[in-house]
Amino acid sequence: MNPASVSPDPLPPLGLTWGIKRSFIAYIRGLPDGAVSTADGATATESSGFCFAPESSDYDVARGSGTLRFRGDVRVAGHHGMMFVRLLDPWIEFHGGRGILSISTGDGGGHDRTAVGFLRASTPREVDGFLVWEHVDVVISPEGSELFDGQYAAGQPMDPLFIRVPA
Repeated sequence: MNPASVSPDPLPPLGLTWGIKRSFIAYIRGLPDGAVSTADGATATESSGFCFAPESSDYDVARGSGTLRFRGDVRVAGHHGMMFVRLLDPWIEFHGGRGILSISTGDGGGHDRTAVGFLRASTPREVDGFLVWEHVDVVISPEGSELFDGQYAAGQPMDPLFIRVPA
């Protein structure tokens, strides 16, 4: 293979891209009354994931710590109103080799948050003026398990996430 003909890996979309749990989303979409919607900075991707627009960041590359803030609203509903999951304005806080994925509860302008997942902090790569994290493993938190009505136990793997933000 000619090295000049090899294209670089495509970068993930700008923002936070997460499939949540693709099997769950496929299940909801298969329900007669299943609904999946995006708004306010969140979009659906071609690969059945969701992309949240970047909002702000105080991430320090040298220390590997700080907060990446995103905006968007993903709502998943079904079972005649018995199931409703809302992921609003996610943040990722990196500190001490770990990351916490949290969402707004919608009760206080982004100040009231709940952790939905934990991730192992990894060093981003810098590409063309962006910080890029790829295939970041996420496990659901106890609060995240409650958000999904116990469908997924705390510690269970969810879909990996991808991040691309301005450096």
